[in-house]
Parts: sequence; C-alpha cells; structure tokens
Amino acid sequence: MKRLITLFGAMVLQAGAGSLQAADPFPSKPMHLVTALPAGVDAYVRVLANTLTGQLGQSVVVDNRPGGAWAPAARAVTGAAPDGHTLLVYSVVILISKNVQPSLAYDPIADFAPVAKIYGDGASVLYVSPTSRFKTVQDLIAVAKANPGKVTHGGSFGTSSHLQAASFLAIAGARGFHVPFRGPGDDLPALFRGDIDFSFTVTTVTLPLIASGKLRALAVTSGNRVKALPDVPTLREVLNNDLLIQENWTGFAAPAKTPREVVMRLHAETQKAIADPAMLKVIDSGGNLPAGNESPEQFGQFIQREYDKWREVVKLSGLKLDQ
Repeated sequence: MKRLITLFGAMVLQAGAGSLQAADPFPSKPMHLVTALPAGVDAYVRVLANTLTGQLGQSVVVDNRPGGAWAPAARAVTGAAPDGHTLLVYSVVILISKNVQPSLAYDPIADFAPVAKIYGDGASVLYVSPTSRFKTVQDLIAVAKANPGKVTHGGSFGTSSHLQAASFLAIAGARGFHVPFRGPGDDLPALFRGDIDFSFTVTTVTLPLIASGKLRALAVTSGNRVKALPDVPTLREVLNNDLLIQENWTGFAAPAKTPREVVMRLHAETQKAIADPAMLKVIDSGGNLPAGNESPEQFGQFIQREYDKWREVVKLSGLKLDQ
C-alpha cells in the first residue's frame, strides 16, 4: 500500500510538472496595441510595435480604433482576454473623456491594469496667428476681461484643447466663446483667417509651425518650459495655479485581472523599448520626454492623481455631456 501511495504521488508530481512544461510561454501569439489614434498620426505606436516585435519574437500589431471619445478603443481592451496579448495605448484623453461624459461604457481605473508609462511631460501650446494683436498671455487676458464672451477659441468639443482654453479663461477671471472643430490642427485655417483668436494644441502639431513663423506661441501647459520653446512661459508661471499644469502623456494598460507576472514582463519589455534610439527620436520630435522607470503600481497612482485633477478641471470649465 505504501508503495502504491508513493507511486501515485510521484505520478501526480510528474503530471503537474508536465503541465507546467506544456504551458505556453508569454507571449504565445501575436499581440495587439489598441489605439484611438488614426493611422498616420500614430508614429510612436508603430515604432513601439516594431521594437517590441523584435524583443518578444512575436508580431505586435497596431489596431487603430479612432473616434467615440476613445470608448471603442477602451472597450476593445476591456473585452479582451486578460492574458497580456491585447494592450491599450492609454492616454490622458481616456481620463478627460470619462470626466466629460461619465456615461461612457468603461471605467478608466477599475477596468485596466496599468503596465508602464511611455512618455510624459508633454505640453500643449496656447497659440495665436503671427499677425494677432496678442503678443503675450496678459494681452489676451486683458482683452477677454474687457470683452466677455467676445474672444474666441477653437478645439474639438470636450477634448483637452477645449478644456485647456476653458479652464485658462476661468482661472484668469475671463470669459470667451468656444468654436468647435473636429481634431487637432483643424482650427488653423480659421485662425489664419481671423475667425478665431487663439487655441491650444499639442506640440507635435504646433512646434513645426512655430519654428517656421506660421504660429506665435504665448504659453505652454506643461509644468516646465518646453526645450524647443525656452522663451515661452508656462501658464503656471503666469497665473500661479497648479490646475493649469495639464500635460500630455501616454502609456500601456492591460485588461484588469491580467496576471502580475505578465504585467511585469510587459513592463520590463516596454522600458527596454522606450530606451531604443528610434523610440527616443520620435518622442523627442514631439516635444515630449521618455518616462522614467516607475513601476506599474506607481503608474497606477499617477493615473489616479490625473483622473482626480481632470475632474476638477472639468468642474471648473462647467462642461458636461451627460446632463
């Protein structure tokens, strides 16, 4: 009997070892990077996909799902298996959209497992046309205060550009008028015609136009001045309010309940990919900074702080779609 028990125990251990050996290592199939960015303006995502393909030995495919306040991209990941093979290119826009429209069918905190930040400290630029009467932020504020609702600004409805303008005016004690446009840079023709007075857009769009003299930068929304615009102040400097530090950043998030060992593998591979020269070049060209080596838990804490901050920005702006 003892021999039978010993033999049975050995068989169980052997079967368990065999099943572990048979388990597929991660990644075991092609991976998908889901982004709400349309093809053509997703350069850094594609560079990351190529780099990760080489590192992981599996194809890493970019899955573009633009529009819908990022909800289609978010839902594609929340509905995926929590095995690390589907990642969301997680952006500050996820948090903004949910605060503006709480009915969106995703929870930006509970539905995702933070993996790693890709870049941060990115600024939007408060800009005017080169022929504008506004030479400084103070000029703009003075005219807006003297003419409530008359100074106009562009930007897509409910996006960061809209909220940046609305919160800037509110903190300055002024009131403007929002003219909606479809996407970043779509308001430029109207600005050049003089149909709108100012706007906010990310540095990836504005830096080349500022360098060529086609736009005049008045301020930036980052905590520190932008390297490419050393003489342009931050709005925080001008108005002394931390809510005006409204930076652009992005990272990876997996579906909630993704195993920790998979999250940590993805974190390590992402950190390695960020350090690749091709990736550093594309991050720098957009006026952004590569993220530091913060842990998934630290990234999650950062996301929560950003979510809380944008709730305050939305409240300040008075903008809500679910009313």
